Amino acid sequence: MRVVHTGQEEELPEKPLLEHVYDLLETIRRILILHVAFILLLLLAPAPNELPRSYYPILFYAMNITKTYMLDFQNNLFAYPFAKLFGVTGSSVVLIAHGWFDSLTASLYLAALITIAFLAPVTVYYLYKFIEPGLYSHERRIVKKYIYISLGLFLSGVIYGFFVVMPIVFATAVWIATLGGASLFFSIEEFYNDIFIGSLATGVFFMFPLALLTLHKIGIVNYETLNKNWRIIVFAGYTFLALLTPDPTPFSDLALGIPFVGLYFLSMWLIKRAEEKEKH
Repeated sequence: MRVVHTGQEEELPEKPLLEHVYDLLETIRRILILHVAFILLLLLAPAPNELPRSYYPILFYAMNITKTYMLDFQNNLFAYPFAKLFGVTGSSVVLIAHGWFDSLTASLYLAALITIAFLAPVTVYYLYKFIEPGLYSHERRIVKKYIYISLGLFLSGVIYGFFVVMPIVFATAVWIATLGGASLFFSIEEFYNDIFIGSLATGVFFMFPLALLTLHKIGIVNYETLNKNWRIIVFAGYTFLALLTPDPTPFSDLALGIPFVGLYFLSMWLIKRAEEKEKH
């Protein structure tokens, strides 16, 4: 452990391993308590616009807004071009509950997604405070930079996944269902589970530049390699997206593929800047 004192860093006795484990568990406990408390708040707090007429939990109000946004293809900016191409702009999707508490389970998926995104800065802060005592001052600056980049990329990905990717996925799913002659009745639990997984997966996917920066730092990749082989890497990325996306068509691949190309060239730019700083 290190501490700054009168402008200099002093070495402190190293903590026993078990004490580090206790500190990590305490950090995780605080994060979990915050997340559970926020989920309970979403479940219990009333929607202000419904008061004083009735008690309507804000989470279920958010569920209805989400359902309308995702499935009203006629008025969804991102889903409409695909829905028009597929001929499903006027399709009416009905969400059904197979069990007594399916709606509650579905609400927890949405609550977890909102909570993870909203509390991401707090989660990152707690994790940083856990590792900070073991870092030198120059390491703190590097770690903070990586934290800001990763947090920004993750939240951007979650937002993009929720507002852009998932409506396109559902428009494609409705089209496939109509091709098979199926009625448009879908599980409410599966609907919100797909939103939860799809949005978070896109958030993680958007952290791709951070992974490349890490590979650069340990000497595996450099700007020249990325610039020379960008066509091969982009093709491989599209292939991976075809396996990752929840529908078997190329349309959701396109929705993720466009930002992937942008993220790749962003990674190249960041690595080029890092190499220029290293030369100086």
